[in-house]
Amino acid sequence: MTTTRTLRNVLPLALWVVTVWTAVEAQGTGAAAPQAVAAQSAEQSQVGQIERGRATVARVCVGCHAGIMRMLAVAEKPREGWRDTIHSMIGRGAHIFPDEIEPLTEYFVATAGRGPQEAPSAAAAATSNQGPQGPEAILAARCQLCHDIEIATARPVSEDWAAVLDRMVLLGASVTPAERQTLIEYLDGLEQ
Repeated sequence: MTTTRTLRNVLPLALWVVTVWTAVEAQGTGAAAPQAVAAQSAEQSQVGQIERGRATVARVCVGCHAGIMRMLAVAEKPREGWRDTIHSMIGRGAHIFPDEIEPLTEYFVATAGRGPQEAPSAAAAATSNQGPQGPEAILAARCQLCHDIEIATARPVSEDWAAVLDRMVLLGASVTPAERQTLIEYLDGLEQ
């Protein structure tokens, strides 16, 4: 009984001594060692945050945004802009937990705006110096950056194509007035 009581009293003291001794030893090897360890730890922490964000994208975002990687390839926002987007998505019903907001932000900051990994040949041909020529080229160059072709050509029941395109422009789509008109005429023709 006395031995158990003594161990309970001595063990925390022994752990404290070992911790202090280790810290003193690290300082004795130079001031750069603790800083290097802290920098390495911070880098590993950021990589962990990015990986956690990637997992959250796969779990949450892909459900509504099948083309999210294409969207991220062309999107550029500051850190606060991404955080606002995440909060907006939560307001729209995304099941993102509070402790997932920062990892998602880190992931978006680290990966967004890097350009498409593979440019589709139709999109590459469509983006000449003159810009896209026909409606299919406009769809490939503008709409398919974020949407699959089936989504880009499926009009929501309650909206006309002009309203859909206006909303897409507000969300960041780069469509000239002439391209907008060409797309409206083409997409209206698909529904007949």
